[in-house]
Amino acid sequence: MENNQQFFQTILNHTSDVLMIVDRNRHIIYITSNVYETLGYRPEELNNRDGFDLLHPEDKESMLQRHHNLLTSKQSNTSEYRMIRKNGEVRYGECKTTPLPDTENYLQVVSIRDITERKRMELELEYHKNRHEVLQNSLKNFSNDLSFVMKHADLEERLIKELVTILPNSNPTIMKNSPKNTHLTIGKMETFADKAIIKIGERQQSPYILSMNASAIREKMESIWLETLAYYSMMVFENLNMIENLIQQLETATRSKETPQWVLRLMFNLQEQQRLTLSSDLHDTVLQDQIDLYRRLESLLTRYEIEKKVKTKLVGIEQGLLDIIHDIRVTCNNLRPPLLRELGLKRSLENLFEHIQVCSTYKIIFTAVDLSMLPLSEEQTIGIYRIVQELLNYAEEHSRANEIKFDLYYEDFQLKIVYSDDGVGDSFSSNHFRLTNIEQRAQSLGGKMEISLRPGCGLLAALQLPINLERSLV
Repeated sequence: MENNQQFFQTILNHTSDVLMIVDRNRHIIYITSNVYETLGYRPEELNNRDGFDLLHPEDKESMLQRHHNLLTSKQSNTSEYRMIRKNGEVRYGECKTTPLPDTENYLQVVSIRDITERKRMELELEYHKNRHEVLQNSLKNFSNDLSFVMKHADLEERLIKELVTILPNSNPTIMKNSPKNTHLTIGKMETFADKAIIKIGERQQSPYILSMNASAIREKMESIWLETLAYYSMMVFENLNMIENLIQQLETATRSKETPQWVLRLMFNLQEQQRLTLSSDLHDTVLQDQIDLYRRLESLLTRYEIEKKVKTKLVGIEQGLLDIIHDIRVTCNNLRPPLLRELGLKRSLENLFEHIQVCSTYKIIFTAVDLSMLPLSEEQTIGIYRIVQELLNYAEEHSRANEIKFDLYYEDFQLKIVYSDDGVGDSFSSNHFRLTNIEQRAQSLGGKMEISLRPGCGLLAALQLPINLERSLV
């Protein structure tokens, strides 16, 4: 018998869970010695004390109700609560209580497991998930609002507002002079003393530099968010510069209402260059950072045994990262269609239609002749591709069509594209900005776009583009 007692005592002394026996009034009759490692008390200090004295004050009421239900139901139950160590530190515990109703004074066996680290990980994961959603929504709202930015002052105000909202202690400002002895690269974040600075662009030979408290950036994802925000701002800033310069040129070049072809061509070429730069920057920086985070998380899930609830949350974050990676890739592809030069116009349009068809509500019918022998320049190829994209966007946003058709063919030394749909074709949309943009794009290529709206029968648009026309910027 004595050997058995020693054997069981050895087991109790080496178990990781704290085991105790309490009576009907929760007074501790017995508790294992490992309570010292968990809560800092020696067993004799807790003898005959109310076990609930160890609970966090905010959890006592719910635990009292639980204890009452246990005595009434005579059924074991499990719960989580906060405990207070002897030194005042808060720990999280998971408690399983088994009642012994047939014993004198209604004894209960209580097993307490310290789950503080797991709980902290869960709380941290929940925080990162919520923070990730906040940053993602911020970028979405910011990019949407940029379409209403018409002046540099508007961009500055909107950027400062977003930074103050997301990083309250950032204290952001826009500087018009570079710090001494520094050479800043546009879009690259640098740290000087306690400041994080990013050069957004230049205007009238003066730099525009975003400065903020470096301490406000606490996590990697906030740094990625800030860089993405800066890239959006850079693009709009350069576009505003371009528009400002073009307006000045137009005022001196012509007083007519029709925009000269060379100005349109210059504007669209600059726009494509900006799209190419932004696509490359997003792909080489933000996208790669997201992929790195995804791979690290995937490795964590594969290499370690993780509690089921935590793993479920990690898998959710993993899927969120995959969605963001997909969205960035789609954005990069829209900014600069991949392999357009290598695949050629026809095959690139087929790929575009296949992608659009998956998520659209209308049917796309595309017929085209072999264009491989036509000497289309890169400018013409991308211009035609953008016109088709604009027509697809118009169909999606306005026409409410069930079926749209594209016919692409070569005739009389001209490349012709005929678009038609069976949408509403209301006359009030004849000045729709997308249709205006299509006409200007065709004009910049030296071609002609004829657009007719047929009420009740949809839109008919025909592009005629001389493919051997030599054009110059001057």
